[in-house]
Amino acid sequence: MTVLSALPTLAALLAEAPAPTPAGSGPFAVVMTTFVMLIVLWFLIVLPKKSQDKQAQKLLDSIKINDKVMTTAGIIGTVVSIDRDGGEIVLRVDETSGAKIRFALGAICFVFNKEAAKEAKEAAKDKQAKKK
Repeated sequence: MTVLSALPTLAALLAEAPAPTPAGSGPFAVVMTTFVMLIVLWFLIVLPKKSQDKQAQKLLDSIKINDKVMTTAGIIGTVVSIDRDGGEIVLRVDETSGAKIRFALGAICFVFNKEAAKEAKEAAKDKQAKKK
């Protein structure tokens, strides 16, 4: 058998042979890549969501009667009553007629806090004084 006659057989054997794998592409590398991606997703999605949930719960816990609040629908009113167990809040939305609307407690997205507004005004005054 000559070398030229053995070339087709050699080519067929090489075609059936598995291709060499690049370094670092074994099963361990796949598992590690998946693990790293899950950790990255945890830091990008889960932790910020937990932080937002804590902040929203803190906001809802700070609501008291006669606070001025805004709902997720953009309705602004004054708190008349709060039922924390039932998850309901009643807002007075019209001062002249005394119209009241009942909302789910979770619908409150912002509290117009008088103390915070005063602190913000004072901070703005201090900032302007520092500029001068």
